[in-house]
Amino acid sequence: MTTQTLTPTPLPFPLIWADPADAALFWQHDPMHFPDPLAPMEAAMLERTLGQGFGYGVRAYDAPIERVEIRTINGYHYQSMVPMTGTPDEMAAQGALAEAAIRGALGSLDELWSGTVLPEIRAHLVFWDSFDLERATRARFVAHLNETWVRLRRVWELHFVTVLPAYLAMSEFDELYRGLFPDAGPLDSYRLLEGLPNMTVEVGQALWQLSRAAIAQPEVRDVFMTHAAQEIPTALYATAAGRAFLADLEDYVDRYGRRADKWTLLAPSWTEDPTPAIESLREFVRRPESDAPAVMTQAAAAGRERAIAEARERLAGYPAPVVGQFEGMLAAAQAATVISEDHNFWIDNMSIHHLRAVLLAAGRRLVDDGAIVLASDVFMLDPEELRATLAAPGADLRPIVAERLARMARQRALQPPPVLGTIPTQPPPDDPFTRLAMKFNGAPPAPGDENELRGSAGSSGTVRGTARVIHSISEAGRIEPGDIIVAETTAPPWTPLFATAGAVVTDTGGVLSHCAVVAREYGIPAVVGTATATSVIADGQTIEVDGDAGIIRIV
Repeated sequence: MTTQTLTPTPLPFPLIWADPADAALFWQHDPMHFPDPLAPMEAAMLERTLGQGFGYGVRAYDAPIERVEIRTINGYHYQSMVPMTGTPDEMAAQGALAEAAIRGALGSLDELWSGTVLPEIRAHLVFWDSFDLERATRARFVAHLNETWVRLRRVWELHFVTVLPAYLAMSEFDELYRGLFPDAGPLDSYRLLEGLPNMTVEVGQALWQLSRAAIAQPEVRDVFMTHAAQEIPTALYATAAGRAFLADLEDYVDRYGRRADKWTLLAPSWTEDPTPAIESLREFVRRPESDAPAVMTQAAAAGRERAIAEARERLAGYPAPVVGQFEGMLAAAQAATVISEDHNFWIDNMSIHHLRAVLLAAGRRLVDDGAIVLASDVFMLDPEELRATLAAPGADLRPIVAERLARMARQRALQPPPVLGTIPTQPPPDDPFTRLAMKFNGAPPAPGDENELRGSAGSSGTVRGTARVIHSISEAGRIEPGDIIVAETTAPPWTPLFATAGAVVTDTGGVLSHCAVVAREYGIPAVVGTATATSVIADGQTIEVDGDAGIIRIV
């Protein structure tokens, strides 16, 4: 019989289960996506859209998961995947169903994304883009807000229907590769997936082209060389050349700037505050042509083709079915690598941007009503409170907002445990979903020596440099060429920083995390999932990053 053990709760993290039954589940904190306390509106968004979408995705592929639960505990995001139970024969049958469903999806990933998911996502974006948030009557605005929640839930259903087979394709290709080549290192299979065009790469390359346009105009170049990022728009506006360039910059932000430096409703998009984009652009202006992202992408693509040729040469004597399986899984994994970045741009970033825009528009109406002080106070409400106040103006929500802001401030001082609840003592099954979870989230790091920190191998190479511990892309100006970024997590908008950095280290993530994937594209070493790098490594220390071994040495 399987016994269970209650996980210890480090103090101070007072734990009172709203539903006592939740104590019997195994809960995991997700600091890679949500390291900070959640505002009430954001907590509701995650429970009602992301959580429902996750459940929809696992059901679509017959995963042996009964349901996915999401809770906000002391302000922090926790999730629990409740496994199915049954007799050994029933579980084996369920596993066979799941494997068949996934195998069927792997062969049509391009069609799933380009032919089905992306067109529907674009239709939802048109719905949001075409609505006039400021001029709509209150009744039409409330109807739009209600429809936004419905569409957001559908967007996250599409998200998980896409990413589950995509990440499984990369994970299972790695399993196949290491099975065929037992001498392979932990990152060798991923060399065959590098240098492929995707939206993350496009955003960086477009910003680089903008930097070359700035260099070509002395007046514009001088502004970027002599002004802080916050001062650049005003300085550009002072000259005709600057105004023309400013228009190009605004076009760039309009196309690529519906994103923030974290996966959170509380972070402004570049369209609200373009300073992060300008900071990266300012750094690009100072870089030589040899540092162009396109040069790095071409080098990664050349390395990919060499690695594929080497693998095919080694497979020359294998039976045809094995070679065919390799080629099919390689094609699926390459398609999945592109989708892993493109979905971030079109789904994660865009949906959060549009929900934030709708909610801030609602907040401005509540400010006009005298219900709250700032439009951003709307994030301190839950959807029902917002809906009721819009329908019947007159409520004074300022005391509620003040109390919740104070509560969030207190929660920031807490240390959320990685896990809560009850852990089965038996190890998880060795199935594709479990293997994927380990590669995406990372395994618990092994203890290191006194001057050593361990994590997961993320991207090959060894580099020594100055550590820059940063918590937001707004700190990009502190990163000098060759510095090593040390961060809790990175999001897609951080990507331009990878062209400047010598290496990257994160507290969170595994070999399939966004940070590791992008570091491989930029050809810089990465160690991810260290758990404690931002608290152990001091800003300005000299450190050595060994991306192949997953080790950071404090020099």
